[in-house]
Amino acid sequence: MGQRSFQDMLEEQKKGMPPVVKSDLTGKIVMITGANSGIGFEAAKHFAIMNPARLIVVCRTVEKAQDSIKKIEAETGYKNAHPMALELSSFHSISEFVTQADKTLDRLDILVENAAISTAYEYIVTEDGWESELQVNSLGPALHALLLLPIISKTATQYSVVPRIVVVSSETIFFPNTEIGSDAIAATNTLETLSSKDYCTPEVMRIRYVQSKILNIMLVHKLAALLPKSIVPVSLNPGFCLSGLRRKHDGEEAERFKKMEDEFAYTSEEGSRQIIYAAIGGKDEELRGAFTSYSRVLEVSDWMLSEEGKRAEDKTWTEMLDIFSKVDERMPQIITEYLKA
Repeated sequence: MGQRSFQDMLEEQKKGMPPVVKSDLTGKIVMITGANSGIGFEAAKHFAIMNPARLIVVCRTVEKAQDSIKKIEAETGYKNAHPMALELSSFHSISEFVTQADKTLDRLDILVENAAISTAYEYIVTEDGWESELQVNSLGPALHALLLLPIISKTATQYSVVPRIVVVSSETIFFPNTEIGSDAIAATNTLETLSSKDYCTPEVMRIRYVQSKILNIMLVHKLAALLPKSIVPVSLNPGFCLSGLRRKHDGEEAERFKKMEDEFAYTSEEGSRQIIYAAIGGKDEELRGAFTSYSRVLEVSDWMLSEEGKRAEDKTWTEMLDIFSKVDERMPQIITEYLKA
């Protein structure tokens, strides 16, 4: 695919977003993180209209989830949405969430890892000691999805369906000079290097969001390589949309984003259509491990397909599994039982 410039993105934005795809989700359970605002909230509404047996609305607090559910019910009439709290900046919160999910869910047909943050280039460390965007946007969703594999796998075998694991990425992965640096890849521990204060210079922090979205696609590639074909992992580009992600920016940067939003941003509803496409659209065999954009499969950047990109993918995957095995005792068994080449 090569690189795409800002102008390429702008031309794509002007084409218009394809219409939302629809399906009957009767009997199925859908879970979406970051469902209290933006494309996550709009996607939750789209799912609600398709009548799933349960719609799990996941937000940072139960109160935010409950507020979302009230709005969803008011706008769609759907009555089977359930709130759950998840703090992706805390591995403990993720583990506790999955423990609760194991007790309350008998199946999980669609998992959407949508929640993400932007620190407006500021270096902030989580309670687990990781740079915030790296943990919330990449490590947290990866651990969350991996810990939910037993119930997703059970859904595939017990109900003879093909569950999907949907991870929201971004078309910014195509922008030049945003890839994971060669120095970080060559380091003894790439993820720890990427997270370290010394490494996270202002220049690195300006591309950190993009790096986190590259890691999202790498996660999907690995899941597709190791999971059975009865589970479909897919990543997606929602397009440049109106979003609370940029709310922390100020000054000239805020003015620049505001101008971009006024001139060509999609609405949150339009962007959410790409979550729905990745969750229920297309053909399973075509979307498995794919990156979708504007309701079609798009080849990822040349760097991600290069030897260095593949090395980064393999290395960060191995490191993630090691990290997760140390923070949740269920991980070694999940790796052995569900992640098979």
